[in-house]
Amino acid sequence: MKSVPAVLLSLCLVMSCDPDGGDPTQDGGTSQDAGTSQDAGAGQDAGTNQDAGTTPDAGTTPDAGTTPDAGTVEDAGTTPPDAGTADDAGTTPDAGTTPDAGTIPDAGTTPDAGTIPDTPCGIPYLGDPNGALDFKIKALGPDWRSSPLTTGSTLTVIEPIQGGRVSFVGVYDVVNIDPCGVKLLGALRNPETGRVQLDARTANLQRDPDGRGSNIDADDASFSNIPLCPNQWSNKDIYDQNYELVVILKDRLEKKVLQKTLTVRPACNVPGEDAFCRCICKAGYVLGSPCP
Repeated sequence: MKSVPAVLLSLCLVMSCDPDGGDPTQDGGTSQDAGTSQDAGAGQDAGTNQDAGTTPDAGTTPDAGTTPDAGTVEDAGTTPPDAGTADDAGTTPDAGTTPDAGTIPDAGTTPDAGTIPDTPCGIPYLGDPNGALDFKIKALGPDWRSSPLTTGSTLTVIEPIQGGRVSFVGVYDVVNIDPCGVKLLGALRNPETGRVQLDARTANLQRDPDGRGSNIDADDASFSNIPLCPNQWSNKDIYDQNYELVVILKDRLEKKVLQKTLTVRPACNVPGEDAFCRCICKAGYVLGSPCP
């Protein structure tokens, strides 16, 4: 019984019979099933590598490449324009309209405000604080009243309360200066030797109706009292000779200074005092010598 199956198996191997005993040809024809290599040929499915080949979809990296959208960084990049509206913030130029705040020059209309009596002595400022200082020269005459001096004018030699002989020199038509505590210096200079006699005073100038300033005639202490005689300094007579009169005016802070010089002729012209004046004012006078 065991030998029969072996013989049958051999035959089947020779004749390619179906193990089930069916029609061998049909089964061999099932090589079409092997031909289902088309299924293996479903390698096309594997060939769906085309799907895998959808890598192009992965290649939709361009979508990921929509990075350009992320690249809408340009929008963020709109920061320059918007932030660049720093022009707006940079409208600082408007803040820079500081020039308007710089209209301080208008506040600098101080000259007008300067017409207010806000000076230390309560006398209104004379003229424009930004203007150039100017003045004219005057002196007390024989009657103790002042008169203008110009080149060649007579300069009266007067006996002051302290004795000796002096000339009282002042200023008028003073403009563009603080009238408080002005410094007035007067000097008589011998043009031949250069020797000088001088006197300096500090005083307040009065404000005249025209808005300009001057020394007050009644206050001879506000004038420069230039000491001239007894003559111990000049090599010629003080009277009837040409001398240079120098006048310097400064404001109290010495920010404004002006000097003027005139040629004048001192004179012993006070009635009743002329003889004595000529005696002590002549050249070579010896101190203590008797005079008429």
